[in-house]
Amino acid sequence: MESVDALERREHNRVFFDIVLDVCLLTVDDSGGDFRLLSCRGRDISGGGLSFYAENRYPPDSLLRLRIPLNDNKLSGENEDNNMLKVMGKVMWSKKNGEDSTYVTGVQFLNIYEQDYHILKDYVEKFLTE
Repeated sequence: MESVDALERREHNRVFFDIVLDVCLLTVDDSGGDFRLLSCRGRDISGGGLSFYAENRYPPDSLLRLRIPLNDNKLSGENEDNNMLKVMGKVMWSKKNGEDSTYVTGVQFLNIYEQDYHILKDYVEKFLTE
């Protein structure tokens, strides 16, 4: 269990996030690219990033394209599905889950439209006040 001091050092509040999201690992190989889309189960989310459960370990510093459903919130951006937050993320850590054979991966958001950031922040704050 984290100490109160560790929790207070967080820049963004985190909330439980048990939702399926799409994760695409972006890697470059000799053929020019390899894009693998997987559905993963969310663990927690904040204004600065999220963590999720996956079958595979993602190497630190890997780049991911994330599609995150945020209920009926209307997001900006160039996507057709305005209920999906589409954002790039960087893998900060990935470790074996002690409860089963999955991995838990922590991701920092790299780019996010300002309007989408505020919607995400409001989404998190809504759960903190309930």
